[in-house]
Amino acid sequence: MASALFAVLALTASGAGCGGGDAPAPEEPAAAPPAEAPAETPSAPEVHFDGLADGGTYPTEVEIVFTVDNFNIVPIENPLIARLGEGHYHLAVDVECAAAGEVIVEGNPSYIHFGTGNDRITMQFEPGDHRLCLQVANGEHRVIDGRDHSLLTKEIAITVE
Repeated sequence: MASALFAVLALTASGAGCGGGDAPAPEEPAAAPPAEAPAETPSAPEVHFDGLADGGTYPTEVEIVFTVDNFNIVPIENPLIARLGEGHYHLAVDVECAAAGEVIVEGNPSYIHFGTGNDRITMQFEPGDHRLCLQVANGEHRVIDGRDHSLLTKEIAITVE
């Protein structure tokens, strides 16, 4: 009986040794995947008068330059095509800004169209106070509507001496 017990112990010991000695270490938990960076929310588009300040005083000849952030200024096409995120500038002089969604009709001398995608104009002003309203319209000359309307319309007052 003692020899049978010894044989069982010997087999058990030799079986444990087949794995190369020590018992395998417990596996470490896999590292968690890196957290995804939060998706960047696109910045809202916004128009600016470059070099003109609201309330500023200027000579009778004024170069007016426009810039826009996060929006594509493109020439209008024929036939007229409106595309999301694209448009062109309009400048209203000494009149109200056009309402959101309104079509700015060509031929009105108070609204200057920049349908080629250009971003500047040099103008002669009479001395006095003047209002300038810069607006972006889509390819159908419709003032951008929706949440971006107020950022794609900028109104300033200037004094010309």
